[in-house]
Amino acid sequence: MNKIKNTIFVLLFVTGITFLNGCVKGDFDTPPVPSFLFYETFKDTLGSFTQYSVTGSQMWVPAVHNETTYAYMTGYFDGTYNANEDWLISKPINFDNYTGEALSFESAMDYGTAGDGSLKVYTSTDYLGTGDPNLATWIEIIPVTLSTGDFLWVSSGSIDLSAITGTNVYVAFKYLCTTSGVPSWELTKTKLTGILK
Repeated sequence: MNKIKNTIFVLLFVTGITFLNGCVKGDFDTPPVPSFLFYETFKDTLGSFTQYSVTGSQMWVPAVHNETTYAYMTGYFDGTYNANEDWLISKPINFDNYTGEALSFESAMDYGTAGDGSLKVYTSTDYLGTGDPNLATWIEIIPVTLSTGDFLWVSSGSIDLSAITGTNVYVAFKYLCTTSGVPSWELTKTKLTGILK
């Protein structure tokens, strides 16, 4: 009789350890960490982004103020308002290799008004990587939270791009102004993340 009791005790004890081990393992499972597909503060250069001027002599340039680095664009030069269309375009990203893609950035603006359309954000799956971006198809990302003026830095928050597919996806910022108004825009901490499949 004692032998039977001991056997039952051992079985229960071993089973209990196995159960506890399973619980501990589950409790410490961690979700996958997103990868940085690009991250730019535009210190000294435009980094993995390229500039393309459709109209006007002004262009996106790296700049710094109070130790904050950013990409800067304005149509104002030497006391003159100049009409401009300028694109700041990312390197191509293979979205098919990732899930949960998300874009975020910080913007600051002045000499314009909120919602004036002087800065918009787009994605493209058929841009060739060089040349006039207007020859490609671009889909505007809306809504996007942008600075409302006074060079106040505003975060866009996380923008879900996970519905986009393609092996060569570009993200672009399009600046547009006329001779009647030339807002100034600054961009920094421009980040795209995704979880590797």
